[in-house]
Parts: sequence; C-alpha cells; structure tokens
Amino acid sequence: MFDQRPIVGHIRFSFYGTTDTRTKPDDNGETLARLYDETRMARRFHLFENLTLPSLKAQTDQNFRIVVMSSEVMPDRFKARLAAIMAEFPNAVVDFSVYQRGDKAFRSHMLASLGPNLGGTAVHFRLDDDDALGKDYIADLRRISQTLPPTTHISFPRGLILFPASPDKPEGAVMEELHFLAAMGLAVVCSGAFAKNPFQMMHGSVWKRWPIVSYPRGHAFIRTQHFSNDTLTRQDKILTALRTERFSRRAGRHIAAVDSALATSFPFIDQTRLSGLLAENVAITSLADLPALG
Repeated sequence: MFDQRPIVGHIRFSFYGTTDTRTKPDDNGETLARLYDETRMARRFHLFENLTLPSLKAQTDQNFRIVVMSSEVMPDRFKARLAAIMAEFPNAVVDFSVYQRGDKAFRSHMLASLGPNLGGTAVHFRLDDDDALGKDYIADLRRISQTLPPTTHISFPRGLILFPASPDKPEGAVMEELHFLAAMGLAVVCSGAFAKNPFQMMHGSVWKRWPIVSYPRGHAFIRTQHFSNDTLTRQDKILTALRTERFSRRAGRHIAAVDSALATSFPFIDQTRLSGLLAENVAITSLADLPALG
C-alpha cells in the first residue's frame, strides 16, 4: 500500500566531496579550508536555521524523514552545532560521511528506505541548506506520487526567490518564480532497481531520460540567491534580470503577490523578515554571531 511508502528528504550541509557546486576535493587543502571557513559556515547556519528548518517544522504532513549529509572532516565545533539543531527533529539523521562522493554517501539511506530485500518503493526529494519548502510540500508530494512508478521524477516549478536588491548592498528583495525542473524539492520515486538519490542527476535535464510529472499549483519553495552561493554560474545575469523586473512599474504587484504566497504557503515568515535575512547574513562573521544553543 502507498501508505507504507516512505518519503525521505536529502540535504547536503557543507559536504566535502564532488558535487554540482564549486566543491571538489583537492590535495593541497584549499577546498577544505574554503568549505569550512568560519564566516562561510556561520552564514550557512544562519540561513539553515532561519529559513530551511522552520519550513520543515511547518509541514502539514510530518510523516517524512530527513537525511542531512555532511562529512567526517568537518571541524568539531560545526559538527556540534549541526547535531544540536537537528536534535529537535526526531525524524532526522545527521550523517558525517567518510565518502567524498554523494552517491556513496547517501547509498545506505537509499537502500534502507526500500525495506527488506529492497522490495519496496520510496520517494526521495532534495533540498539545499539555504532554501525552504512550502508548508504543504510533503502532503502534495505524497498525494501526487501515490500511483507513480519508479524512475518518475516530480517537479514543483512555482515558488519564490530571495535575492540581493542591489549589487553592492545586502538588503533583499523577493519575487515569485516559475522554474520548470527546479532543483528545489525535486523528487523521484525509487525502487531496488532504481535507487539514485535526487542529487545524482542534473535537474534541468532529467526529462531526457526519465518520466516527469510537474505540479505547478501553490508555491512549493523559496530559493535564495545571495553573495555566498556555492553555485555562481550566470548569477550576475540572473540577478540583473530579477532586479529590473522587481523594481519596474509592476513593483506593487510583485509585493502583493509575495505577501499572499507567504501567508498561504510559508506562515513562519513574512516579507519584511524574509527580505531582511540577507542583510543579517552579510553581517555574520563567526559562530559567535549566532544565537547560543541550549
């Protein structure tokens, strides 16, 4: 029965390995130093704790699991904070993996979700550590994936994007976004014969190899573009286009649309608070700037 089909979320939190970001292991330690730089890590924690995690707590359907994947080489002070904040989530596991390849790191979690003798099916989705999900994401995913066969991917193209309002100031701005085959919340139905984790495929081209179902109703995600993004390809061009539209004569319309979307799908945050996260983020330089835990 579908009621027994698990839903598992995958989050990479400063995973030291080969990924679709700039991160790639090297022999001289430069990548390791950049990845675990104090300021970078403090800013990742800030967005994770104020945007990503509140969106998981707000899910109307709490019957899902979360795997937060990091690395054994992460410095202990960051491990301690990550473990502490995730302790509030009984359905979450933090894995400090020895592997430097995502497929190997997530492999045991993929197989565990498929049950005895890998005879079951499961739905796996991806989420970056600086993005958020709409409150009905899990409920919608459960309903949509009920009759879908393994290898089917589910895309949620409608959401919001948070970005710097200008090139040289940290204040944020928010707009609606329609992004077909978006990485945020991309999900896949897995089985023993198809157990790829949702970070293993290029989200923009999955349609070339596997079936796709798109669900454009509601607002499924908040995506962040900020000064510390790990994926910077084409960012300047993207931000220029966003600013031009957001501050055009249609600015009032955009503000109203975002207010409505936040009230409906992201009740844990309003537009003023969301826009202010980027300025807060830039002001953070170390873990000491974050709230103490416990």
